[in-house]
Amino acid sequence: MSTALSIGLRHRDCWHSALSKKLSATIVVKYTYVLPNNQLYGYQTIISPRIGELEAFLKSAPQIRKYAILSRSADRADVITWAEQGSIIDNIIRKNCVFIGPTVVKDGIENWHIMAPTRDELQEVVAGLEECADIAYIRNSEGTEPDIGLTERQMSTLRTAVEMGYFDTPRRASIKDVAKILNISASTAVEHLRKAEKKVLENYARS
Repeated sequence: MSTALSIGLRHRDCWHSALSKKLSATIVVKYTYVLPNNQLYGYQTIISPRIGELEAFLKSAPQIRKYAILSRSADRADVITWAEQGSIIDNIIRKNCVFIGPTVVKDGIENWHIMAPTRDELQEVVAGLEECADIAYIRNSEGTEPDIGLTERQMSTLRTAVEMGYFDTPRRASIKDVAKILNISASTAVEHLRKAEKKVLENYARS
């Protein structure tokens, strides 16, 4: 059985981390591909009260080679980027591991979900990541997702809500904040969370 964990990283010299701190932004990296030229092709939604400053940041970030803003509103933008390959993804791939999106970046912390074939390979990944980032937290999520039976949408909504602080006391995010990040309605986010929480509780009661 594969092993998995969630890990929060303060990635040194990362434009995502710098952007989240400079513009008080929450970034949802929906997917990232390593291109044949070793650049990273990424699609991300950026939420910020200072979204008007986004393009100036993208132009000035030394890691970004090219970008395209697909859509923009008063407080959010969907952006595609071509950037230098990050050391985090390189470390994960070289250790025979994969990451599961979306990756959420907030307050300078990148929230990654990593899966590995064995515990030893997972430990090697963590050791490699410590060379390029400061670890803010590590949470063990070993082998639980398939057993709980969450759908991809339920898991994505639950994971985003946890990372944004929806379940914190006091709450750091509202259901509308979670819904906006996922580009769904608040009622849909509530329904996904309700079903996810039910399955998690049922799984806990059986364990």
